[in-house]
Amino acid sequence: MKKSQFMISDHPELVRFFASKNPGQLLFFVLPLWSFALYILERSGPSLAGLVLGVLYWTFLEYAIHRWLYHTHFKSRTLNYLLGSFHLYHHQDMGDRRVYNAGFGMIYLLTPTVLAPVLLVTRDPAFLASLTLGLTGAYYFYECVHFLLHYRAYDRGYLGYIQRYHFHHHDRAPHKNFGNTSHLWDWLLGTYDARYKNYLMPAATRKSLITEKTSEALRA
Repeated sequence: MKKSQFMISDHPELVRFFASKNPGQLLFFVLPLWSFALYILERSGPSLAGLVLGVLYWTFLEYAIHRWLYHTHFKSRTLNYLLGSFHLYHHQDMGDRRVYNAGFGMIYLLTPTVLAPVLLVTRDPAFLASLTLGLTGAYYFYECVHFLLHYRAYDRGYLGYIQRYHFHHHDRAPHKNFGNTSHLWDWLLGTYDARYKNYLMPAATRKSLITEKTSEALRA
């Protein structure tokens, strides 16, 4: 059988390992990481520096993974097939709720990978546990935000701002505005596109939102 462009199309059974239906399901996969970090902090005490750096570290990873992994066309067809299976597929079909949030397979592959470089600098338990808590807390916030952005349209406030930013990336500028919770790293690394401020959501994008699809199904 000829391969499709994305692995998710050929092997939909993998969704259960690498994606979650919503942040509520995802919470069950994140809780063990939080519990382990809090257990260590109860014995060693928290590190404010570790917590803050963990949050900042995630904001950079959010940008870096989105820009340099998900939006890079690699020479390897296999690599493109694997990495594009969720994010580029998500760009192609924003209405597929199966890939709005990551699953336990992605989380437990990613967490040790991104924490490994920190071990080269320090092995202080309080710092590492605090950094893990900040990192995974910021990560879970990102996942909640991403789900909400695809849930309904927002006119104002933080969600209104970041929804325009996110959907401008989806609809108008796939090589700009890689931040999903802020524009900090886009601004620092030259991929910030201020035209998102004038973004108006097209009808096709609005129809992909969960509430719009639900309303349409009820009317039918």
